[in-house]
Amino acid sequence: MPEKYDVFLSYTAKDREWVRRLANALSEQGLNVWYDEIEIKPGDVWRDQTEKGLRASTYVVMVITPEAAHSNWQAAELGAALALQKPLIPIVAEDMPSKDIPGPIKLRKYLLKADPTVVADEIARGIASGYGVESKAVA
Repeated sequence: MPEKYDVFLSYTAKDREWVRRLANALSEQGLNVWYDEIEIKPGDVWRDQTEKGLRASTYVVMVITPEAAHSNWQAAELGAALALQKPLIPIVAEDMPSKDIPGPIKLRKYLLKADPTVVADEIARGIASGYGVESKAVA
């Protein structure tokens, strides 16, 4: 595992294929991405590896979908990102009911879940300009 990642990807299992495409597109943009399918090896304790990846990442990209509203694990990752004061980059599905978007995500301008290549380009441009670093995470 590299010592530092640009981006940590937080998502629910239903979005795995879309997130896989996002991870590839972000890597093609030259970003070092923590993505569980790559970083967690057979025999690893996934909770430990996830925590290490989150701590070693500069940004946390959260994919928020209706399934995320019911994910205790993604809620824990959001809480950890806030506690660690990581800049958050939310990606919200168009079918996500506004009432179900977590409060800390509602406070931020978010990207819409669309073509992963387009979203990755927007994330890479934002990171290059220092997106969110000055404000850190706000609960």
